[in-house]
Amino acid sequence: MYGINPFLLLVLPLIFQIIFGRNFKPETIKLSFFEVSIISFLSQILLSYLAFQIFSNNLRSNSNGQIHCGMPLMGLIFLEFIFIIILVLTIVIQYFIKRYYLRNTK
Repeated sequence: MYGINPFLLLVLPLIFQIIFGRNFKPETIKLSFFEVSIISFLSQILLSYLAFQIFSNNLRSNSNGQIHCGMPLMGLIFLEFIFIIILVLTIVIQYFIKRYYLRNTK
């Protein structure tokens, strides 16, 4: 249903954080590191919920409206938690790299 891969939705905030979180020059992007991190984290939570709903609808449509086994949904929930942890680790690493870079340039 919807033609959207729910696993792709889980990766998008991480890609956004990696691309826009590493910009050390304020001229290249109008958002601060804190704003980029908040946008990434909130979109990770929102897109995780959306991926869960899409995956649930896909399972229902494939099994005539009734989900027989909830293990794929549990797997998706744990995958969502893993991506949230990876995103938080990426934010922390980028923060320390940025702090180290700014400390050495002064």
